[in-house]
Amino acid sequence: MMYFIDHDKKRIHRQLYAGDRCGFTGTPVEQREFTDCPAYTEGLIAKEQYHRCPYCVSVQTSLTEDSRAYAD
Repeated sequence: MMYFIDHDKKRIHRQLYAGDRCGFTGTPVEQREFTDCPAYTEGLIAKEQYHRCPYCVSVQTSLTEDSRAYAD
């Protein structure tokens, strides 16, 4: 599993589920990192006070007025 690390906000995102709600779009590119090492991300959480992104637990979707019409 790939991870996206936002060093500016000290958040760890699951790359597969990262989206607009995560708020990383304002983070400078120099403060972004990608890794596939879970031990590295766990170390950041344990020792550097990083946090897992609460929005990266599932695919982010949103309904628009047009899509709600089809749901009925």
